[in-house]
Amino acid sequence: MSVVGFDLGNLNCYIAVARQGGIEVITNDYSLHATPSCVSFGPKTRVMGDAAKQQANTNLNNTVINFKHLIGRRFTDQRTQQIRQWIPCEMIQLPDDHIGLKVNYLGEQRVFTPEQIVAALFVKLKQITENNLREVSKVTDCVVSVPYYFTDAQRRALLAATQMADLNCLRILNESTAVALAYGIYKQDLPAEGEKARNVLFLDVGHAASQAYIVAYNKGKLSMLGAAYDLDAAGRGFDGVLRDHFRHDFKERYNIDAATKPRAWQRLLEECEKLKKQMSANSTPIPINIECFMDDKDVSGKLQRADFERLAAPLFEKVRTLLKRLLEDLKKKPADIESIEIIGGSSRIPMIKQIITEMFGKEPKTTMNQDEAVARGCAMQCAILSPSFRVREFSVKDSQPYRVKLAWGPIGLTEGGENDVFQEQDEFPFSKMLTLYRKDPFVLNANYADPSRLPYPKTEIGSWKVLNVTPNSEGESRKVKVKVRINPNGIFSVCSAAMYETVPVPQAVEVTDENNQEPMSTGPAANGEDGQPPAPENAGDNKTPGEGDEAMDEAPSADAKKSRTKTVTVDLPIEETTNSPYTPSQIATFKDVETKMQQTDRTEKEKADAKNAVEEYVYEMREKLSDALAEFVEEQDAEAFKSLLSATEDWLYDEGEDADKPTYVNKLNELKKLGDPIVERYREFELRGPAFESLGRALQLTRKEYELFKNKDQKYAHIEEKDMDRVRNIVEEKQRWMEDAIGRQDRRQKTLPPVVFASQVAQEQQALEAVARPILNKPKPKPKKEEPPPQSAPADGAAPSADNPPGTGDAPPPQPNDTSNVTTMEVD
Repeated sequence: MSVVGFDLGNLNCYIAVARQGGIEVITNDYSLHATPSCVSFGPKTRVMGDAAKQQANTNLNNTVINFKHLIGRRFTDQRTQQIRQWIPCEMIQLPDDHIGLKVNYLGEQRVFTPEQIVAALFVKLKQITENNLREVSKVTDCVVSVPYYFTDAQRRALLAATQMADLNCLRILNESTAVALAYGIYKQDLPAEGEKARNVLFLDVGHAASQAYIVAYNKGKLSMLGAAYDLDAAGRGFDGVLRDHFRHDFKERYNIDAATKPRAWQRLLEECEKLKKQMSANSTPIPINIECFMDDKDVSGKLQRADFERLAAPLFEKVRTLLKRLLEDLKKKPADIESIEIIGGSSRIPMIKQIITEMFGKEPKTTMNQDEAVARGCAMQCAILSPSFRVREFSVKDSQPYRVKLAWGPIGLTEGGENDVFQEQDEFPFSKMLTLYRKDPFVLNANYADPSRLPYPKTEIGSWKVLNVTPNSEGESRKVKVKVRINPNGIFSVCSAAMYETVPVPQAVEVTDENNQEPMSTGPAANGEDGQPPAPENAGDNKTPGEGDEAMDEAPSADAKKSRTKTVTVDLPIEETTNSPYTPSQIATFKDVETKMQQTDRTEKEKADAKNAVEEYVYEMREKLSDALAEFVEEQDAEAFKSLLSATEDWLYDEGEDADKPTYVNKLNELKKLGDPIVERYREFELRGPAFESLGRALQLTRKEYELFKNKDQKYAHIEEKDMDRVRNIVEEKQRWMEDAIGRQDRRQKTLPPVVFASQVAQEQQALEAVARPILNKPKPKPKKEEPPPQSAPADGAAPSADNPPGTGDAPPPQPNDTSNVTTMEVD
């Protein structure tokens, strides 16, 4: 079972796996830990990750970036329109207000949803993981991170994206919980159970949002106390401030407006991102230079950290406000926080550290990897869920961020009741049982109770129709119990509904025994409620014989005539309508589309690999024909081969620019028909010399051992003469063969096929070893052990000696008068 954690970031993704007793962040096909969250579409295929990022400037209109926060949203959402400026491709409105991203793919206009783009990125992450985990044939099980503030609809949309990518998402884990788990599970100095918890504040300044949360730690457990977020005070916002500054600067000095050209606008954003990183490490002015920026103009500028802090002062104030709001919501003081950890790419900005120091009076710590902490926590959670790993016991008490309200009423009507079923900071996963009294089918509507705390315009979570509810026999309402739950993924659902009905239990039937004429009880009433026989009515009474018989003849009491009842549970069907953007059938359709695109990717990759193989062979052989292979081919043949190589190269960049895979394979085979014999002659020349040397050493060693035998060396004294004759014969035979082969090969021109191949020389050496080694390595026979002569028994009455002490040796034979060993037999 694969144990994989995916940190789905807005700018970059990270992959962590559990192996070799720890958590490891793996590298991608560019040997980098960070894989850009970028998908690019082209006329032949699509690319994801680093390859997509590299061609973003040349294929800008068909490249999708900054799409993470579009998951589960609608086109008319205000936040969607704010994100729109960061996405270079065209965004359109689809039916039902869904978001469409319009690109040119395979020569035609195609529209993809944000969830499809996320699924494509997951496919790339899965491929990277499988290339690293070579012992695992296929990666399916994973844990994926989301911001803690994602709503029910966004979480459902992310689950749909994992299904489109054919992933089994074991858990959607809040980024805050992942970081807290990765921090706490390795800590050995946490307070013991029952002691005051250690409060740690985490500040995550990511690319698209900032999150702050406080976690209480005790040994072996953590409790998420609460969190706060801001969608503007983040890395993307700092980049935007710099870009706007240089836009106005270039407009004044160069009379160009970068915002009017999408490609220039994107290039400026990338340069500002680099500038921000450089200013975090240097306080001196940092230059920015862009060649051929717009209208064939080169532009340049510079900025220092102090100016940047002045420009971004409103964003820094938002970070300060975020921390204040968190403390106020949780009724905490700065003194209650024992430690502050900062993570996220933009947490490296010095002003962020300065704000924390001013507020809490202590320096923030960077004991965790600021980029990889979330992925490590996801992999740790996956290891906890996996039966393949043993993980230290560590309890995680997570909290959900929003208050959930549940309203109920008759189907089709608005009247009814409502109640808050989950509060802010309630622990999850958690279930609650609600008891209602209804006599008709009804509907349950779940909503977020406080819209002001949502980063999402819609408060609706979903509706659930509870069917088949009927009144009782008297026309009154029945008791209905409904189970609601927030599952481990943070998703609300109505799990079950049951109606409770009271029904009478059939009375006992009296049957008269024909012999005794006494009634006997049969049927369900014969046993107690627990199914056991009832106790005797007179048990424990002090009655004389006969009193019991008289009691049996008396008429039954009024209580005995009362009918018994029992409660029957009836499960009720539920129809679910949620805020999920896709139905199961739509997810299956998108999964098929993704599978077809993957097949197109594989086909195109195989074709590109075949084309590259032809191109590499042309360049390689052209160089070697003038260098290493020159001695092994006739001059006229070399010229003819070079001409064919040049013709193939011209074909590659003309008619063969977009051929199919079999055509490239045939071209390569045509070239190899001429090139392989030349390469073979060169390779055999290189291998044949060492092979002859190895055979010569083996002959010399064997001949030396034979000479030792002839000189009566004790090492070989146990070997018979006839066996050593076989050794001598095989040595002479292989010596003659080697001398003949070397002579014939030396007379052979290098431009002709070799007379002897290195493999033949190796075979001759193997034949020599097969005959000589078993004989020469024959072990000496072990010397026979001489058994000591048997000792004679001492004479009768002999005194014990040192060789025959008392109590040792065999027992003496029985004496004539000794009857202990004599069997007596009586005969008549």
